[in-house]
Amino acid sequence: MPMPLLLLYDEYELPDLPGEEEQALALELGAEGLNRIDEAIMSSAKAYWQKVARVIHDAIKAGNFSCWDAEAVGHLHTRRVMELVASGALEAQGYLGRPRFSEVRIPNAQNQH
Repeated sequence: MPMPLLLLYDEYELPDLPGEEEQALALELGAEGLNRIDEAIMSSAKAYWQKVARVIHDAIKAGNFSCWDAEAVGHLHTRRVMELVASGALEAQGYLGRPRFSEVRIPNAQNQH
């Protein structure tokens, strides 16, 4: 029986390095697939703060991944959020490795100092 998406649990914390399954998934998806994940994340994000777990959950559903898929799906989506934050496409607060305890939003002129 598949395990539920672990990032929905309070104890969840993203491993420092991608595991074999996550790496295999990223290779299978390729650049085009990773771009689709990024687009789904950006479509799920709003101009107001939302929990990262919520944004990831919505992006997984939008990308037709099952929320009961292997944990690699959740890990990969979490790392893609981190990449989007690093690129400036999203703003974050909190530790992104714990999606239930961090938040993201789409930056806009009103949000920037």
